Amino acid sequence: MHFSSLDKDEFALGWRLTLVVAMRMLGLFLILPVFMLLARDMPGYTPTLAGIAIGVYGLTQAILQQPLGRLSDRLGRRRVIVLGLITFGLGSVMAALATSIQGLIVGRALQGCGAIAGVTLAWAADASRPSQRSTVMGMIGMGIGASFLLSIMISVPLSSVVGLQGIFWFTALLGGLGLLVLRNVPGGDRPETDTVVRRGDGMNSGIHRLAVSVFFLHAQLTMLFVALPGVLVADYGLDVSQHWKIYVPGMLIAAGVLFPLLRILARLNREHLVLPWAFLVLGMSTLAFIMPLPGVALMIVVVLFFLAFNLLEATMPTLVSHLSGSHGRGWMMGRYTTFQFLGAFAGGVLGGWLLEHSGPIWTLTVSAWLAGVWALFLTLELVFRNREI
Repeated sequence: MHFSSLDKDEFALGWRLTLVVAMRMLGLFLILPVFMLLARDMPGYTPTLAGIAIGVYGLTQAILQQPLGRLSDRLGRRRVIVLGLITFGLGSVMAALATSIQGLIVGRALQGCGAIAGVTLAWAADASRPSQRSTVMGMIGMGIGASFLLSIMISVPLSSVVGLQGIFWFTALLGGLGLLVLRNVPGGDRPETDTVVRRGDGMNSGIHRLAVSVFFLHAQLTMLFVALPGVLVADYGLDVSQHWKIYVPGMLIAAGVLFPLLRILARLNREHLVLPWAFLVLGMSTLAFIMPLPGVALMIVVVLFFLAFNLLEATMPTLVSHLSGSHGRGWMMGRYTTFQFLGAFAGGVLGGWLLEHSGPIWTLTVSAWLAGVWALFLTLELVFRNREI
């Protein structure tokens, strides 16, 4: 995975923060493959409300990312992440005790109030050299990808044993384990000496473009997983218990390609140039799921989707960290992750509504269209920017 360029402190910080993020994201991802199927038995269920339950954590995450990022600039990263993990655990407990779909929505909303994604990325950027940030961010991105991979492998057998409520109890346990790991993460206790961020910082630096990009990325991903599990069952004849046989090999192959590619892009300073291509691949691969594909073709599509998604997950926060500078980084990362989780919320709500009123094919089509339109916009922006230069 080419981690030899990291020094001892960077590697120690990277893998511990990766573990904290991965355990928290595992708790969020565990419900994605099974929620739309298991939630049908909850009182008050409708596809729209289920879509809201999937995506509502993104709304509360979005609301709190910037305030908690600014708070971490003043109090230190560690204290804010501890607060976020405790809140996440309380939300998991509330969801586990819920007796209706509305109660699940409230629990998921409280889970999202532990909005520490931007703070974690800011901590990683604080403690890594600029030349190595893409590798550290890649480690965290790999942790997110690994947590998604593990969720695909264990969500179905776990839910068959403990049910939907048991998954939320397991999620609360993961939040507690994250607190234990955080005790051994070096640094993160010292607030910034200068937390002033000038009005307009980032306005012309490309941070807002990256923020909108991550909005579309997570809206597209959430919409995909609102519709795709049902499509794989109905159109591909794959029982839910078999879905991991597609996702797991696809994720592993994509991970094998990702890190050498990140290393090349960082050396050439060309991370920004891959954004439109990655979004184009996301849209095309999502559209391909609509057509019944033979086994090998389906696997190729899955690999391309995960490669494009993980590439964007690694490169975009790296670019934000470079553009934001060292002061007020928690706040600027919070601005970025605000759009990330707004995208998850929008994708869940829109995906659930489309699934209920138009069916899975239209849901996947709109998901692909979002990625394709944004790829076109990024391409045109690069063309016109080069002409101005």
